[in-house]
Amino acid sequence: MQRKYLRGFTLIEMMVVLTIIGILCFMALPSPEAGLTRKQVIESLELIEDFKKLEAAEYKSLSALPSDNKDLGIPKAELLIGNYVTKIEVEQGVFNIYFGNKANLPIKDKILSIRPIVVKGSPVSPMSWICGYSAVPDGMQAIGDNKTSVEKKYLPMACRI
Repeated sequence: MQRKYLRGFTLIEMMVVLTIIGILCFMALPSPEAGLTRKQVIESLELIEDFKKLEAAEYKSLSALPSDNKDLGIPKAELLIGNYVTKIEVEQGVFNIYFGNKANLPIKDKILSIRPIVVKGSPVSPMSWICGYSAVPDGMQAIGDNKTSVEKKYLPMACRI
């Protein structure tokens, strides 16, 4: 009798192919680091919400922006800290958030600037805010310097465009 040979893959060959496909699928998944870091930035932005209202009220009544934390009537920069923030500094109306403490490595020792924007020539118009690399809307002007050093991919969408 003549022996017939079956053609096909062995179990080991199939396992190698499945392992390679699994590795390629794993590499294609997006890293969760960017999303987690973005959440840390968003949480840190909440620290200045009350101060933004205070600054807007001061601007409306005095038609001038505070030069520093003391001028705005808030604690020193080193005393404004959070889970991911080492200090919040007011500089000519701009809130500069310094990341550190428990912040993820991509934003550690980086800065995010939140700048006031006002309508040109109309100090009684409402004040708005832009953060990071956000563009200034037509008819408005940003006040202060943007010191943002956080990469765009770690910022919320409102701070990127």
